[in-house]
Amino acid sequence: MVKDEIGLNDRFDFWNKSVLYVHSRHGDTYTIINQGIIKELRNLVREVYTAKAEQDVVSLAAEFRPDLVLVLLGDTFPIDQVNAIREMGIKTAVWFTDDPYYTDVMTNIAPHYHYVFTQELSCVSYYQLLGCPQVHYLPLAVNTKIFHYQRERKDNFIDVCFMGAGWNNRISLFDEIAPFLSKKNTLIVGSRWDRMRNYHLLSDKIHFGFLSPSASARLMNQSKIVINNHRLYDDTTLFNRNSNKLPALSINPRTFEISACGAFQLSDIRQELPRYYEIGKEIETYTSPSELTEKIDYYINHDEERNTIAQSGYIQTLKSHTYAKRLATLLKLIYG
Repeated sequence: MVKDEIGLNDRFDFWNKSVLYVHSRHGDTYTIINQGIIKELRNLVREVYTAKAEQDVVSLAAEFRPDLVLVLLGDTFPIDQVNAIREMGIKTAVWFTDDPYYTDVMTNIAPHYHYVFTQELSCVSYYQLLGCPQVHYLPLAVNTKIFHYQRERKDNFIDVCFMGAGWNNRISLFDEIAPFLSKKNTLIVGSRWDRMRNYHLLSDKIHFGFLSPSASARLMNQSKIVINNHRLYDDTTLFNRNSNKLPALSINPRTFEISACGAFQLSDIRQELPRYYEIGKEIETYTSPSELTEKIDYYINHDEERNTIAQSGYIQTLKSHTYAKRLATLLKLIYG
């Protein structure tokens, strides 16, 4: 396994600009996104100021006079503050991170910004139809300080793991493969899994609750195979504010996180997946429960092939899917 921080020494353009970054205030997941963005912004622009969404950002903008105010998600940042910042002649940009499951909320926010970035490709045309002048597809990335290679021993403790809530499609998938997984060293971490019809077969392999990002990274490193399964665009297990039924075409951040840990990943297929990873060489996929179990069986018993694919995915992630790469793209789209 390659352990060098491949890609971290890439040369990026430097912008002689100041940026005021407005934090989202949603849980651990957003904490690591915020940390990744702030760290890499500081390597790309002259000055970085930070603020929380609940602060008086207008006053901070008046004091610091940044060239750009960049807001993550934006659902808790008052629109009147966005408008006031624009009236100062300061460029504004928002990066939506929960599309298409949150577009009903974003609908009222997007038109107030000069630049809209969304991690979901299907939402680009939607925001353009709302009259947003600059809309760009910009997927999330991986914070390599948290999600990184840390396999100190060659053997793994777990054959198969999955981390995530029991969405309806996931319940159906794992119900079907439960007899197979019950005979493997399996660990499932997340909520709502007791809704499974075959829960009794996996009850001793399910950990209810939420793992911290660092604990999630350690689990990925301890697993031979990590299953990735995306939420359906119309899933209603928990809140889903996608009344326009916009499709989910883009991959989730978990895809990048698994590969950044040097773990072997078996993912369901999203339309945009081949844009980021070469299937069969940097990542493996499945299209049905039977194909998933067949590939689990195969790769558990073929260490060299499994590790070669995992290594290639790891290299590609550090080369192309870091926040340094994403923010360089964002700044280039704004400033050229």
